Amino acid sequence: MPKSIRTYSTNGELVKERRSLIVKQALKLFLQKGYDRTTIRELAKSCGMTEGALYRYIGSKDDILHLLLLDTTVAFIEDFLKGLGEINTVDALKDCIKIYYTWCNDAADNNIFYNREIINFSVADRRTRLKSQADYIQFFEKLIKKGVSEGAFKVKSPILVAHNIVMQGFDWGLRRWFLRSFFTLDKYIKLQTEIVMGIILINPSTKQLRSNK
Repeated sequence: MPKSIRTYSTNGELVKERRSLIVKQALKLFLQKGYDRTTIRELAKSCGMTEGALYRYIGSKDDILHLLLLDTTVAFIEDFLKGLGEINTVDALKDCIKIYYTWCNDAADNNIFYNREIINFSVADRRTRLKSQADYIQFFEKLIKKGVSEGAFKVKSPILVAHNIVMQGFDWGLRRWFLRSFFTLDKYIKLQTEIVMGIILINPSTKQLRSNK
């Protein structure tokens, strides 16, 4: 559950706007210098604020870590599923893989930062981070099990397939510097999806549904 972060401003929209700027600039500095070596003075300067002005929107440097944590969610996948209507489970899984991998690409800097600086987070925020990763796996596991119950998939271990889907997306974010020498993001998504479907579809030759182009 998100903790309450102190602010001296009563303008909710302004607080949201300023915190977004603070988080954006903080991530850049944290990646360059590390969390411990980045000072509030440097952060305020990068935001075009004084230290006093910056402290109107956050209570401490640790608050920035919590705000960064809130940026690493893919709850929109659940929202996407709700709007699928009558789409079949095979295509739903393919679409959700694409959404998740695209998010992994967009959130790559955040995830790199978390891997490197997780020790600086509060115990509660570390637990939230670990839970979010488990939630992604459970989401895909649930979708795969649905496909099994419908007779579209044949899977011995849905949780392992779900884990592999999540980790391959996460790996793109961490190792883009290497993978981009061989694949575009779209190509990577297409090939990884083909690998997953080749393993779990009961009859790949006759279940040719929409492709991820």
